[in-house]
Amino acid sequence: MRPEHPIVLITGASSGFGAAMARLLAAQGCHLALGARRLDRVQGLADALAKAHGVQTFAGQVDTRDTASVNAFVEAAAAALGGLHVLVANAGLASGTFKLWETPDEDLEAMMRTNIEGVVKTIRAGLPHVRKAGWGHVFFIGSVAGHQPYEGGSVYCASKMGLRAMAHSLRLELNGEQIRVTELDPGMAETEFSNVRLKDDDKAAAIYKGVKPLTAHDVAECVRWCLMLPDHVNIDEMLVKCVDQAAPHKLHRRV
Repeated sequence: MRPEHPIVLITGASSGFGAAMARLLAAQGCHLALGARRLDRVQGLADALAKAHGVQTFAGQVDTRDTASVNAFVEAAAAALGGLHVLVANAGLASGTFKLWETPDEDLEAMMRTNIEGVVKTIRAGLPHVRKAGWGHVFFIGSVAGHQPYEGGSVYCASKMGLRAMAHSLRLELNGEQIRVTELDPGMAETEFSNVRLKDDDKAAAIYKGVKPLTAHDVAECVRWCLMLPDHVNIDEMLVKCVDQAAPHKLHRRV
């Protein structure tokens, strides 16, 4: 049975999509377990949301690539808040725009460990608490790159296609339980994503020149809508792009 105030765990919650989801879901009355590598930022957000909305919050430092770190964060969050109902595997990473044969081991391993291993570890640790609650929702935050590959994104696209496979597999594996599974795949969105990927703020800003991209709030609203639907409704997958983006390589720029 759906609780009045679901307890939502979000990774990558210090900025971008994760922080926007936290703000929107706190306003809906959800209690929050917020994890990120930058503890100061995620702790500040958790404190502010608890004060503004009267919800319970827990903030913890977590590296989703590390099993011990994920397990410790999830167990501490569940103990502090009294369980978990919703898992948002949001932490993700693109590193560089290398052609396949140019990709350095450092970037290859960072993307695969974060985008694949990190998601498995987060859901593996959190799912027992969701199943114990008897009602829940698991969100995989993917990308348009999981639907259509593009030059300079081979490894990142592969990781996001792998994420799609995991989401669809989990949906099959949980059939018969009152746990919904949603794969949410945003297109171009203006967050810190491109700054991290390109390691150059000017180049990152140029990505969005002449385009009105999605915002982190837009993506968070998709999560909120899916979560608030009646319990018998499951949005299996949602592909969301701004109007100016028809495909990863097809953009309308206003100049």
